[in-house]
Amino acid sequence: MKFLNALPFLILLPDLGSAAKCGQWFTSDCICDTDIRYCAEGENGASDNILDQHPLWNHIQGFYKFEAYNFAFGLNLGTNTFATDNPYIGYLNHTIIGSRDYQHRYDILPPLDPAKCAPVFNPFINNLPDFVCGETGVLYFFEGFALSTNERDGSLTTTPNLVLTQVERQNKDSYLIGEEDNADYKMVPVDENTLQGSVDSDVFLVTESFVFTNEARTEAGSMQDVYAKAGDQSILVQSTRLKLTKIDEESFITGLAADLEANNITASTMPDAVPMERSCLNKDCPTEEDFCQLDPKCTVSKYLEPDATVKAGPIVGIVSAVFAVLLAVLYLVHRRAMEKQKERLKNMFAKHVVQSLKIGIGASGDFFSMEALQEEFKRIDVGEEGGDGVISKAELRAFMTSGKMGKVTDSDFDTLFGIIDADGSGEVDFIEFATFMGEIKDNIEAFGDDVENQEPEIMDDTEAFEDDNKIHEA
Repeated sequence: MKFLNALPFLILLPDLGSAAKCGQWFTSDCICDTDIRYCAEGENGASDNILDQHPLWNHIQGFYKFEAYNFAFGLNLGTNTFATDNPYIGYLNHTIIGSRDYQHRYDILPPLDPAKCAPVFNPFINNLPDFVCGETGVLYFFEGFALSTNERDGSLTTTPNLVLTQVERQNKDSYLIGEEDNADYKMVPVDENTLQGSVDSDVFLVTESFVFTNEARTEAGSMQDVYAKAGDQSILVQSTRLKLTKIDEESFITGLAADLEANNITASTMPDAVPMERSCLNKDCPTEEDFCQLDPKCTVSKYLEPDATVKAGPIVGIVSAVFAVLLAVLYLVHRRAMEKQKERLKNMFAKHVVQSLKIGIGASGDFFSMEALQEEFKRIDVGEEGGDGVISKAELRAFMTSGKMGKVTDSDFDTLFGIIDADGSGEVDFIEFATFMGEIKDNIEAFGDDVENQEPEIMDDTEAFEDDNKIHEA
């Protein structure tokens, strides 16, 4: 039916043909509402920036001078010989930009006590061309780069490709803890004062902590322990303790320069620039590809909001609403078709009355007198029942098919008889007949005004068939 084609325009429905957005009244809730990892940056406060993820990072970034103690336990890791004289001093620059964390640490090792110079068992020191044991000090610097991740839990992670040491600057074949088995180092804030870090490789287990020791967060302590794995055991081989004090940038620059000079640091270990004019002091800085192994700003997160599902409740409501509207439309269409058919049948009966009785102009008023109606009723009631005071279906059909009226379909006749037979008794009494004649008075008068010029209506099945179809479809 044509009206069904237009039905969707009557109802405002959500577009369910394409992937629906979560969190709408008819779709499932967004995972982002309860898990920030699934949020787009900026949504529900989600951020890939380190400083936005945990307040500790705002406190910890800055410049520090520290006093260090290093203890080795029988395994040469490159620092046990020339760090024998404790304590030694150093500087730390901790800078955070967006999703990236930059740490640059300078350990200034003073000239060794001449009495401890023989033998000098340290590959790094032995390879320095201008080192004189007991006279020159050594600068040992470390650079670490860490990143926030798609976990957005405030933790930072680094890979071997993002950790550089001064040893690497001198010897490209040197070994870095965790490098052989690609172990990652992770730093996790515990609270606003405490940071924990660890790396677990096939060779070493390293744990580290950083704790602010005063309310102003200008003083801190740090501890690092290195364990060597031997079979099913891990043996402590090195332990380092730092006592850090926050300083400003100017004090960092001038203090580092002064202490390098005071400790007669060898030229071969001097940094390229202080302050730094680029992201690292080594000749080969980590590449963008190295950073993008983890950086959430240039990687695709595995935490992607799935396509939403449609809730059952709203769908039931929508279907119910559609069904209600459909029933209303079908009822209106059915009622309209019935009214149209009824009017057509009234016209058909009126035409037959006019043509059979030859009611002329101005004569229709006489036909509707009581006497005229009784006479017409009796004229129809002349069938097989022989004037029993009611008009049967057979008698009405005989009247309708007399003269030039032509064929009347069974459907049309049954409907017409049902209209006249108001009480549904199967017979038409005089009251029902007179009532119906009153209903079609206007139709009879309209046709009677021009009865001489009217062509007799020859009924075929076409119009009746169309009306029947509309009613049945409705």
